[in-house]
Amino acid sequence: MRVDRIRELETYLQRKESATLPELCDYFNVSLNTIRRDIKVLQVNGRVTKVYGGVLYNPDDAVVPVHDRSHKALPEKDHIGSLAASLVEDNDTIYLDSGTTTLHMLPHLKQYKNLTIVSNSFLVYNEMQHHPEISLFSTGGLYNHKTKSFVSMGAVDNLKDIRISKAFMGATGVSIEQGATNNSFHEAQIKKAVVKIAQKVILMADHSKLDVTAAVCFSSLANLYAYITDTRPPQELVEFFKNNNIKLLY
Repeated sequence: MRVDRIRELETYLQRKESATLPELCDYFNVSLNTIRRDIKVLQVNGRVTKVYGGVLYNPDDAVVPVHDRSHKALPEKDHIGSLAASLVEDNDTIYLDSGTTTLHMLPHLKQYKNLTIVSNSFLVYNEMQHHPEISLFSTGGLYNHKTKSFVSMGAVDNLKDIRISKAFMGATGVSIEQGATNNSFHEAQIKKAVVKIAQKVILMADHSKLDVTAAVCFSSLANLYAYITDTRPPQELVEFFKNNNIKLLY
């Protein structure tokens, strides 16, 4: 499976520190286009750096922190955030994950009455603490300094008794075959727990996340209520959403 191959690719590069593309094609017995797509998955999470004709492995301290990722694709994220906020209603209890795209919803949420926000993101609380009219609920758990979010099984357990009307989530990768995927095991466990309890799940991802598969699947695309992106997706995805009665906004 592709997910297994990507894990093996990361292990191989961690051991070798660098490799050429032909070397990787030979080792994994795949085409050049396939190995490039696999490398793209590792690039998204900051695990590798692509160089001419090859790839370099990044150690753990080279993973891109959330405050650096938050400055990428700002116009696209602003657009997606605005569209996502339009699905919120008065009296909703919504979940916002720790992805940078969901942060762009925040300026548009202050208009709603009796709104409750549940999140594992420190940045969400830091921004919304100045709006006492909005109720905030923290998942708790162990704090991750790089992602500025709370993770661990304690955070998952704290979600069990909450009634979430709409969950807004980002993803590292999106595909029909592999679903919505993420490279952090702990973040993915929280996302999975939210998918189980939320009445409606809304996935937010710009075009660069398409045809990318990260390490852990947290939801099938068929589970979605809506998919929000910045440009019209490929026709295959458009038809998939139509056939499964999933809202598509872009």
